Amino acid sequence: MIRSITQRCIVALAVFTLTLLMTGVANAQANLVFTQFTVSPTFDIDANGNLTYTATVQNTGNVDATNVVVTFTLTHDDLPISPSPSGGCLFTPGSAQLTVVCTLDRLQESGGTHDFIIVVHPTDTAPRDVNVTAQADGVSPISSFVTSNIIEVGLSEMQVTLTSTNPGKVGEALVYNVMVFNIQDDDAANVFAVLALPKKATFVSATKGCTHGTLVTCKLGSMAPGTGKTVTITVLPTVSGWTQATAGVRLTTPDRDPSNNSAATSIWVNP
Repeated sequence: MIRSITQRCIVALAVFTLTLLMTGVANAQANLVFTQFTVSPTFDIDANGNLTYTATVQNTGNVDATNVVVTFTLTHDDLPISPSPSGGCLFTPGSAQLTVVCTLDRLQESGGTHDFIIVVHPTDTAPRDVNVTAQADGVSPISSFVTSNIIEVGLSEMQVTLTSTNPGKVGEALVYNVMVFNIQDDDAANVFAVLALPKKATFVSATKGCTHGTLVTCKLGSMAPGTGKTVTITVLPTVSGWTQATAGVRLTTPDRDPSNNSAATSIWVNP
């Protein structure tokens, strides 16, 4: 009798323990919330003509959220400024909308947060609603939106010219001047002047801030509207004949007309 009661108690305890475990498993889940979704600046645009959207996602659940995907949906005429400050985002322009998908492998449980940040350059002054959604494995998706108001827009416009001296003959210095101008109404950010060296020439020197290999790349930084900068590169021709060089510009802000972002010159070198 006592043995029978003991066995029943053990079985009941095992069932109770299993129930607790199953209940704990059932209650263990991630849960995503947006703690903020903002646009900066809150009115108009910044000095570079850009808008920054920040979506902060928090996991309030008791297990880590895995394979977190945050998707921004913007108007089709917004130009992406890539890469995004928070990283891990893919911009996909389309005829109807610009879609930005950001991913995160894992978001820590019990209050873990992550800022998903993207930057775009608007080309229209119409107010625009920007939507954002977040989802993860086994978690119900969430969404939010924000409206931006813009009173004016603009674009940078870079222009490149290239001039050179005539070295006369092999072994005499050939000097290239690469001139970069911002001829429009917005600041240009992270500007670099680039020169593709002639194949039959030896690099000698360049303006401070330039690095050289097959390409000479010169950091110009930010350029305000109406400003220009010049870099000078010197080479020594090693063979006679036509020597050609091509200059260009790289920047991270949108350019209104890329057709004038490069220039080339050819010089005859005597033996």
